[in-house]
Amino acid sequence: MAKVAGRRTRGVVVALIVALPLVLSACSSTNQSPSVVYTALPPLDTAGIGPTPTLETIAITTSAPDNSWSVTFKKPVLAGVPDPALGKMNDAITEKVNGYIHNFTEGTLPQVASGGTPSTLQGDFSIALLSPSIVSLRFVVVTSLSGSNKLDIEPASINFWVPTGAPLDLSDLFNDPNAAVSQLASKAHTALTANLGTTLTWDGKADSLTFFDAWDMTETGLEFTWATGKIAGDAAGPASVTLDWSDLKTLIRSSGPAGQFEQ
Repeated sequence: MAKVAGRRTRGVVVALIVALPLVLSACSSTNQSPSVVYTALPPLDTAGIGPTPTLETIAITTSAPDNSWSVTFKKPVLAGVPDPALGKMNDAITEKVNGYIHNFTEGTLPQVASGGTPSTLQGDFSIALLSPSIVSLRFVVVTSLSGSNKLDIEPASINFWVPTGAPLDLSDLFNDPNAAVSQLASKAHTALTANLGTTLTWDGKADSLTFFDAWDMTETGLEFTWATGKIAGDAAGPASVTLDWSDLKTLIRSSGPAGQFEQ
């Protein structure tokens, strides 16, 4: 059974995955992505699985000397597992967070009018899964430009195989990533249609797994999130769906990171 974030509909369980005390507005609206050819992967090395990582938060707060922008970002920091895996994961998280901040502060921002407020970037995260083998984190980044009441939200994610600290690609989960694209699209579209109705603007087609760029693994299923306006009308807000592992059993690579969920 799929779980969808949005209005409650008969037969659909609502699962809200990320919340910020902000009103969210539209992002880009692109339904399809360029085709990608995936190569076969060797079995995942399951040696070295140890303790579950712990997670702390560092609050990053900075502002421009001329008051043109301000940044507040809650950055996750992992601990409790040995290096070099720990260092690899935290380095990847740092790179991701710094990338958001750099793109914002080094971008073209409007001048602040007299008495106006600066452009702002607010970042936060939540845990989708924290286990001895997998770390799956959700990110949400909200920007507001000075002089505008519009907010832009960007959902994102990062996933790791803990024993090695290696970041995971969505393609790592499937026997045949190319074949998985259409099936994931069909299953997600069915669940979203049941909940969002006519507010859903996505036609259910996807050219590659990059269409599902914000994804996370949870205990119950594979979770996808799209920005406001990308697959549904703005009034629907950010859309998300969780496809149960049992519904994805034929797609999952047994020797991959999600193989533990296919039983």
